Amino acid sequence: MRKLFICCLFSLTISTISFAQEGFAVKAGINNVTLDLDGFGSESELGFFLGGSYTFETNCAVQIEPSVLVSIVDDLTALYIPVMAKYPISDQFNIQAGPQINYLLEDVDQGAFGLDLGVGAGFDIDANWFVEARYAFEIVRDLDGLNINTLTAGVGYRFN
Repeated sequence: MRKLFICCLFSLTISTISFAQEGFAVKAGINNVTLDLDGFGSESELGFFLGGSYTFETNCAVQIEPSVLVSIVDDLTALYIPVMAKYPISDQFNIQAGPQINYLLEDVDQGAFGLDLGVGAGFDIDANWFVEARYAFEIVRDLDGLNINTLTAGVGYRFN
């Protein structure tokens, strides 16, 4: 079932992209990771993230932006791969939504994959600089009893 879902998501993404390059961007900011262990309560940790993204234009107003981000907090380092659909509300403001794959890089013997759903917003300061904030809540995790949600806010620079 998971392979079928990933294949469908990949096919849908490829079929909507017209491969017109919008640009590569680097981004960094702060994140708040909330760990919820079944029966043991939740714990939030503040950290930072950094990474890059590449924005594709589609045949409609929506842009597709896959990113690769490394999140570093005290007790948990993870790799996030969000694929956001960005819909412009105005010339500078957009809303974002899409899946986010995450992989725990430490504190787990063999790592663990997860699938999140992210929603957020972005604001273009000018043609190059932008800010964005996103909340991603977990849908699926390889580890039983562990639920990880993330809130990110950061700044980015787009190379045109």
